[in-house]
Amino acid sequence: MNGLFLAAGSSDYAHGELCELGGVRGDLERLRRLFTRSLGYAAPPALLNESASTLRGALGGDPEVCFDGDDTVVVYYTGHGAGTNGRHYLLCADSDPDRPAATALGTDDLVRLMHERGARRLLLVIDTCYAAVGAAESISEAAHSVALDLGQRPQVYVDRRLKAFSVISAARDYERAGDSRFSEALVQAVSSEACGGARARQLMLEDIVDHINRALGRSGASQHATHATLLSDPGGHPFFPNPRYTHDTPPEGVSLAEQRALLKSRDGAASGARPASPQPLTPDELVGRDEALARLETWCAAPAPPRRWLAVTGSPGSGKSALLRALSRRLARSTDARTEVSASYLSVNMRHRWLEDLTREIAVSEGAPPDTPPEQLEAGLRTRVTPYVLLVDGVEEAGAPGDVTEPERVARYLNGLAARVGQMRVVATWRPAGQDDLHSHDDVDLDGWAEDDRDALLQLATRLLLEPDGPGSAGGCSPRHAREAAPGVVRRSGGNHLVLRLEIQRLTASSAATVRSVPADSASESPLTVPEAFRRALAARCSDPVVNALLTGLAFTHGTGLPWAGGLWPDTVSRMFGMTLTDGHVRDALDSAAPFVAESLDSAGRSVYRLHHEACAQVLRDDAAKIDGADRMLRALEEERVAREAHARKEPGRFTDPYLTEHLPRHRSERPGRTTPRSPAVPGPGTPDIAREEHLADLHVWIRRLLADGVEIPPHLRELVRTTILITTLRTPRIESLQDEQGRKSVTVRAASGESLHVTEF
Repeated sequence: MNGLFLAAGSSDYAHGELCELGGVRGDLERLRRLFTRSLGYAAPPALLNESASTLRGALGGDPEVCFDGDDTVVVYYTGHGAGTNGRHYLLCADSDPDRPAATALGTDDLVRLMHERGARRLLLVIDTCYAAVGAAESISEAAHSVALDLGQRPQVYVDRRLKAFSVISAARDYERAGDSRFSEALVQAVSSEACGGARARQLMLEDIVDHINRALGRSGASQHATHATLLSDPGGHPFFPNPRYTHDTPPEGVSLAEQRALLKSRDGAASGARPASPQPLTPDELVGRDEALARLETWCAAPAPPRRWLAVTGSPGSGKSALLRALSRRLARSTDARTEVSASYLSVNMRHRWLEDLTREIAVSEGAPPDTPPEQLEAGLRTRVTPYVLLVDGVEEAGAPGDVTEPERVARYLNGLAARVGQMRVVATWRPAGQDDLHSHDDVDLDGWAEDDRDALLQLATRLLLEPDGPGSAGGCSPRHAREAAPGVVRRSGGNHLVLRLEIQRLTASSAATVRSVPADSASESPLTVPEAFRRALAARCSDPVVNALLTGLAFTHGTGLPWAGGLWPDTVSRMFGMTLTDGHVRDALDSAAPFVAESLDSAGRSVYRLHHEACAQVLRDDAAKIDGADRMLRALEEERVAREAHARKEPGRFTDPYLTEHLPRHRSERPGRTTPRSPAVPGPGTPDIAREEHLADLHVWIRRLLADGVEIPPHLRELVRTTILITTLRTPRIESLQDEQGRKSVTVRAASGESLHVTEF
């Protein structure tokens, strides 16, 4: 996808009523540098102090030359603006503010100019005073008229239809824009890790505008940027590629510290600043466990179907996930090496996911619709004539944090699936809690580590003492001291990989003197437990209570993690503990606690954060139980939802954070007996009734569980629910139906003003 950035502005005006704007030239240079150097756009020279007719002709371009179908176009204008009779105008060098229709350029005309040139993806950035007055409405009307013209003369617009169209306004309709403040805040937003870490491909428009407004608020400006998305591209958010994204990001599951160190090492090797490590230890590399890995490979390749699952058991941190990832890599290599594929395999991580998520992934891997009923999916699997290997990690972490029912439900399903489907080979990590019928003498127990694993752990400890976060990091001690300290560290770990890494994080957090103080033979010391090792490491690296509070908030998250973008993570934790947390606090926490945190992606493609290992999250949840941490988290999320919905009524362009939409009902279901109070942060008659909305969310949860538990319901109702999207709201929504030239019909459901929609697709 190609990007084109068009910039224009006026600093000097012929009409005496319009004052000069000294910052316009700097705004143009600043944003042109941002879009070309950081975001990869091409850009012609900026248009400065042009007349309205010249600007119109220049932006309209050569009538014989159109944009390519893959082009993304961003148009930026900075200078004076004026609103008259519901329309917004860009005042050019020769404009008369009393006669804008005749002497200025209508902001909505930019849409028509770009559409005539064949723009498919268009973003307008209007950096003027009163930029929002009539802008969204008049631009929306222009978009509708373009669509109407398209319907009347489709042959003129072949392959020239707008697919994505958004507007950012630097100020509300009653506000004056401060000189250069918007452009500086926009550069800061795109450059900030708060809007997206190394894994997010795109930066969301909503998060950028939110960050801009936070920056404007800190500067004391009485100015607020707004945005409107009038057409949304199903392919994502095309306007702001993330400058921190890299195609060779380490695999998910590594800590943020390991991710940063590995990327830094690759950058250094690519630039020639440092030589590449001759034997780089990737964060995902399996250490030892050769015998266990061989057993898993034999199980998967067995000619006779085993008719039961194979459980990989062990205490937290024993290396179950690393073993499954190593098996997955070997299966991938063996599949790639074959000329004819004789087996299929699927790898699924069940952390904070439900059985329905698992069956969806199996269905998709077999080319079936995601909502295929389990009995129909199983019938299809029984027709296979070649093996199907299913690797499932984190079965014990399925469901909500601390859940015990969902993990057993998933485990029994997997064991039953392997028994009923002849070609299934199911390997899953599992920490049994007394379910004897799920045990077998074939299980691979990683707690009984072999002597050859000890040698591998000694090598690992030595390398981590030198590079605690992998290639690119430094532990601060010499190779000799690392070799001398390694045996004592291994003995303290008791063979547990997580404890070993945590103890090394503690030792390397302060100085090399701490490493030298470790006795080589610590036989008199009992091995550390995971909670002991984590608390020691956390105290050594970051004893700040603010960091502990932010990590505790992550410990209670559902799904893939909490987003920093949009402020949900710091804002929620602020409500939990009565603090006032900022992006600076989050940045400090991610620096000092990077070994304990992992970055992932949510359903919207945003960077989200969670504890690197579930065992560490459980330690923080146990510590927070003394202050009812789960209740505090739920109350904070409820208050945050109410505050954000009240804010959205003032700024209609704002959106409901996907985390609140997807996971708040699950937080509620964990605390079924608790009544949520009305948030004191946003009092007034416009505050929605939380209790009534809880009933709507509970209805979705009840229907989902009804289907999942296999309760007998009438066939016609089952068919209805299977083919229907359930939408509930407190007030009657607006429903719009649209049919295109090909006869395809789309239905849009819009919530009433001030309300929200609860949507569940079965």
